[in-house]
Amino acid sequence: MSLKTDRREHSLLRLLVDFGAVDPEVLRNNSEVINKDFTELLIYLIKNQKANPFKIKEFFVKTFNLKPFKQEIVENLPAEDIAKHFSLNYLKKKMFVPINADFNNLEVVLLNPTDKDIHQYLKFVGAEKIHMYVGSYNEIEALINEIAPSFSAKSVFEDIELNAEVEEEQIEEEENIEHVVKEAEEAPIVKASRLFIVNAVRMGASDIHIEPFEKEVRVRYRIDGILRTIQKLPVSVKDALVARYKIMANLDISEKRLPQDGRIRVKIDNKPIDLRVSTVPTVYGEKVVMRIQDAESYLKLKLEDLGFEDEDLQKFREAIYNPWGMILVTGPTGSGKTTTLYTALMERNKEDVNISTAEDPVEVAIPGVNQVHVKEKIGLTFAEALRAFLRQDPDIILVGEIRDHETAEIAVKAALTGHLVFSTLHTNDAPSSITRLIDIGVDNFLVGTAVSLIVAQRLVRKLCPECKQPAEYPPEFWKGLGFSDEEIKNGQFFVHKKDGCNFCNHTGYKGRIAVHEILKMDEDIRKLVLSGKSADDIRDTAIKKGMKTLYQNGLLKVRKGITDLAEIERVLIK
Repeated sequence: MSLKTDRREHSLLRLLVDFGAVDPEVLRNNSEVINKDFTELLIYLIKNQKANPFKIKEFFVKTFNLKPFKQEIVENLPAEDIAKHFSLNYLKKKMFVPINADFNNLEVVLLNPTDKDIHQYLKFVGAEKIHMYVGSYNEIEALINEIAPSFSAKSVFEDIELNAEVEEEQIEEEENIEHVVKEAEEAPIVKASRLFIVNAVRMGASDIHIEPFEKEVRVRYRIDGILRTIQKLPVSVKDALVARYKIMANLDISEKRLPQDGRIRVKIDNKPIDLRVSTVPTVYGEKVVMRIQDAESYLKLKLEDLGFEDEDLQKFREAIYNPWGMILVTGPTGSGKTTTLYTALMERNKEDVNISTAEDPVEVAIPGVNQVHVKEKIGLTFAEALRAFLRQDPDIILVGEIRDHETAEIAVKAALTGHLVFSTLHTNDAPSSITRLIDIGVDNFLVGTAVSLIVAQRLVRKLCPECKQPAEYPPEFWKGLGFSDEEIKNGQFFVHKKDGCNFCNHTGYKGRIAVHEILKMDEDIRKLVLSGKSADDIRDTAIKKGMKTLYQNGLLKVRKGITDLAEIERVLIK
C-alpha cells in the first residue's frame, strides 16, 4: 500500500495505531508501508512484531461490529470441498479461510474484513451470501494448516490476483455496456481469460469452449479430438468473461444477437499462438469457441510426420511434384486436412515457385506464400480469388474449399491449363469426392482428366506410451479382421488402459495420428469416371489395384502398436 494513493487505508492504519494495535513508529517510517496492500501490510507488521494480532482482531470486531471467531464455531472443516474451489496460495496471501462449503451462505474467517479483493474473489468463485468472522493471525494460520493437505493439485484459478470492486447484483441482459466492459477489464477476469488459453495450449488442446447455461458457465477443451470439461464457473461471470474475449478479438462488445468471428494473437512460452474466435448467441448468453493454431508446429512439419504409409507417401509426394493437375484432400472438420495441405505447400515452397492460396480464413501465415482471406460479404469469393490468381502467373494454387459449381469449374480448368491445384472437399472417402464434383456440376471428362490424386483422412488417437497394455486376443480374432499369420506373428498389438495414467490425463491415449485413403487416378479409374460409374464401382476397382481404405489403413496402425481397435472402431467404418 502507498500512503499517497489510499487515504482510506491510511486512516485505518492511524486508527489501529490509536487503538494500540500497531506500533506508532510505522506511521513515521513510510518505507514499511510503500507498495504493500493493507492486508499484506498487517501480515508484515504482525510477523515483524510491530503489531499485536489479538488487538487487531479486537479493533475490527469493535469498530465494524463484527463477530469474533471462536474455535467452537468449527465442528468439522470440509477440507476437501474447500480445496476444490479455493486457491491455497491466495488463502495464505490474504489470510482468510472458509469454514464451510455452502456457497449460498458461505462462512469465512478473515484477518482484514475490509479487504475488497477477498470479497471479489469470493463472489468470483460463486459465493451468494458471505458471513464474516474476524480471526487473529494465529487462528487463521492454524485453520489453513488444517486444510492444506487437501490441496493436492493446482487449480485453474491458482494465484488469481484480485484488486477491483464487484457489484453485488448479477449482470442482466440489458445492462449498460460500459459496466460489462469495466468488469471484463477487472483483474480476475483478465487473469482467468489468459489462464484458460495458456492451460489449453500447454495441455495440447485444439479448441476452447466457453458455454453458458442456466446455473453455470462450462469451460471445455478438445484434447486429441475429445471434449473434456475443465472448469465450471458461477453464472455471474458469464458476460464479463465473454466480453473479455471479444475485446481481445476486436469484436463488437454491444452486439449480442448475431454471431461474430475474430482472431486473437498471443505469445505463450515464447511461441506465437493464433486463436480463431467464434461467438454464437444461445438461450443463456453467448457461447465462445476458440480454435487454437500453433503456427510454429504447422511450419516445422514434414510429410514424413503425417502418418503416411511408405507406399502412400510415395504416391502423395509424386503428385505434389506434378507440374499440373488437382490434388484433393477430403474429410470432415477436424480431420487434419489443413495440416496436410500446409505441409505439402511447405515442401514445394521454394524461390522458383509462385504459390497463391484462397482461404476462409487464413489459418496460418506461411512465409513466401501469397495468401488471400476470402470475404464473401464484399464479393471476394473463392471463385473471384481463383480468377485473379490465374492472372498472377501462379505455379501452385490452393483453394481452401470447393463449395459450389463456379469454384469447382474454375479450379478444374486451372488444373487443366498447367497449374497444380490443391483443395478440400467434405466427403466420407476418396471415391465419393469424384461423384461430389460431378454432382456439383463439373463434367465427367473434366473431372477424369483434371484430378490426379485424392486423399481421404481421419485423425485417430495414439496409445499412451506409458500405460498401453498388450492385447489379449487369440490369433483367430486377428485373422477375422484380415491379418495373415505372418502379420499376426510379427505384429505389436496393444490396447489402451481403461483409466489411463497421469501422463495421458487418465484417458489411455496421448496425441493423434492421421489414417489415409489414397486414390490415384490412372487410366482404369478415369474410364470409370468418364462412363459415369458410381463411387462404389470406383472404390471396388481402386481396392483391386492396391488402394487401402481408411479402415484398412487404421488396422495397419493397430498392427504397429500405434493405436488400438477400439479407437479405429470409434472413428472409422469398415
